[in-house]
Amino acid sequence: MSDPLHVLLGEEEVPVTVRRNAQAQRMVLRVCPTSGDVKLTLPKRSSLRQARKFLNQHLDWIGDQREQAESVPPLGHGDSILFLGIPHEIEFTDRSPRKVVAEGGKLSVGGPKDLAAGRLNKWFRAEAKASLTEASEAYAELLGVRFNRVSIGDMKSRWGSCSSRGTLRYNWRLMLAPEAVMKYVAAHEVAHLLEMNHSDRFWGHVARCEPDFQLHRRWLKRHGSDLFAVKL
Repeated sequence: MSDPLHVLLGEEEVPVTVRRNAQAQRMVLRVCPTSGDVKLTLPKRSSLRQARKFLNQHLDWIGDQREQAESVPPLGHGDSILFLGIPHEIEFTDRSPRKVVAEGGKLSVGGPKDLAAGRLNKWFRAEAKASLTEASEAYAELLGVRFNRVSIGDMKSRWGSCSSRGTLRYNWRLMLAPEAVMKYVAAHEVAHLLEMNHSDRFWGHVARCEPDFQLHRRWLKRHGSDLFAVKL
């Protein structure tokens, strides 16, 4: 559950999402590198008064981080992007066929250049839908559960979610991560079909699907902010 807070940056009143974490030893402040959303994690016993003081001490830093987030340009021709953890050069060919081909360290996007960015975005989402559906089906069979459907989104700070109705929602940017990391997130969300929490029993289900899940979880924590910063 979160508590509402705001910081004043110039004339702009910016909301701050506050979450309490029983394991947190100190306050942790983050600004999403794509949306500029501000998030503050509090130790269980910290007060909102302490949180406001902490935020006011970091107003300049918050402002700088939000300016950088707003200035991140979308990737295009000649830029490098990860696909399943491997760097690929983006090439807008400006010729037929109108499809995307991942080969030889390149992501070649056919068709008119002015439509290439949108085509690449749709391709990543389609790849995510196919790969994550396949992984989800495999883990659901292993755990003896069923899900309703898989959807792909453009979430700014989450990798996936599992609804009470059995809908699994994943971030398309998982296709930027190594395949094993992408599959770990699928295992994580499928395990929520059995446990809508992060108890020991939940992590036991995840381990049945992906015994090395801790390794993949650490990779996401280390590199996740870089993936969230990617725009197409």
